[in-house]
Amino acid sequence: MKYIEPIIKACIDIAKSINAPIICLSDLPIKTDDVPVIIAENSTLKINKLMPVVESDSEGGQFIQILKNIESHSKTSSEQISDAAVLSYIGGLLKGDYVVGIVEIQDSVSIVVHDLTENKVINELLDCGERVDMRLLLSVMNVAFDIATFGREGVPIGCAFVIGDVDEVMRRSHQLVLNPYYGHKSEERDVLDPYTWEALKEFVQLDGVIVIDDEGLVVAAGRYLDVDAREISIKQGLGARHAAIAAITRDTQAVGVAVSQTGGVVRVFKDGIAVVEINSTTKIINKYGIDKT
Repeated sequence: MKYIEPIIKACIDIAKSINAPIICLSDLPIKTDDVPVIIAENSTLKINKLMPVVESDSEGGQFIQILKNIESHSKTSSEQISDAAVLSYIGGLLKGDYVVGIVEIQDSVSIVVHDLTENKVINELLDCGERVDMRLLLSVMNVAFDIATFGREGVPIGCAFVIGDVDEVMRRSHQLVLNPYYGHKSEERDVLDPYTWEALKEFVQLDGVIVIDDEGLVVAAGRYLDVDAREISIKQGLGARHAAIAAITRDTQAVGVAVSQTGGVVRVFKDGIAVVEINSTTKIINKYGIDKT
């Protein structure tokens, strides 16, 4: 695109003036030591770049037009940056109240200033953080997003975590298999320590849910929830796992996190309701000048 260098310079100047990091959702060559830069990727933005040039009245041309129609109904630049900002927040990459996003869609480049204090998903997560430790919730969500994005050994899997109110949760559940965490030292069960996440991602493949206490220690894996989910209202197409997580958060003070096997969507449940729903089509692929919080 013509004038791309002054557009990039304008983005950097805006970020410097408000002391905010840049989130780049494009292949634009943003190189600066003046502000932190987060490079993100969204699979829906790749459609246009994969489209070959064909005659519009050919069979291939008709197919390309369908893809363009799909893209035209995809998220706006502002929404793309909002999603990337949420993932950056969950990953502990953001400080301050603003980010400056730059997005390239088809033949347009947009600069977006995003106010994190107005981000609905972040605010819902903060509300959940009044019930369970925010660091713990974000740790679980980091694990959940890794599973949603990559599965295990390339195979998509679904899983669920129940955080907090552990005595009541354990009273309303039973073990499906031998608890692999029974008898392990606390440091081996501490979800706040990223060192434990790889083992956690193995045990989520067991039937049942992962139960985590308020301190961040995994109490059980392979736990079956004994709940009545008949009156639970969840989005059509979601299965028993999501219904059970919704029900346990309705009946206790716990917060639930569920990953859909199909679609890779991560949902956070509180009081029987999915208060957060994030699609894993967006991912952070690189960062410069950023220290994790």
